[in-house]
Amino acid sequence: MADRSNLVFRTSKEVLLIGTMAIYDSQEEASQRIPQQWRAFRLTHPALGSSSNFYGASPCTGDRKIHYLTGVAQESMESMVGGEHLTLEAGEYAVILVNDPALLRDTWGWLLGHWLPTSGRREKNAPEFERFTGISETGTPIGPVEIWIPLEPLAEG
Repeated sequence: MADRSNLVFRTSKEVLLIGTMAIYDSQEEASQRIPQQWRAFRLTHPALGSSSNFYGASPCTGDRKIHYLTGVAQESMESMVGGEHLTLEAGEYAVILVNDPALLRDTWGWLLGHWLPTSGRREKNAPEFERFTGISETGTPIGPVEIWIPLEPLAEG
């Protein structure tokens, strides 16, 4: 489990991602196949290197499937990466640093199953995402990973 004491709130500007989207029927399938998705993305874009501005993002959908984009932040209109676009909305996020990438799935489970329901906060209908320090050629994370959960604004009054 990630160090739960390192959960912080951050405000982010809008970020445009570009990359490759895949759809999985279950969390188990996603956990097994996302490294393959990253490996294929890295092979398709070898010029990115292992420490590019990598994001894994899941847009909100109503089909009960896991949609997952492997991609990078598009820094300019002249991107060296082609593919699908996904916008990460500006706003407030709960962010937790996961130092051991092997604990990502357990940390997601704790965040969504325990922390969020007891936090007094609500998740915004916007993409959740992971921001990676790096992705190896085999498709596994290198170094710490940040998990970002979009939050509804706190009600005033």
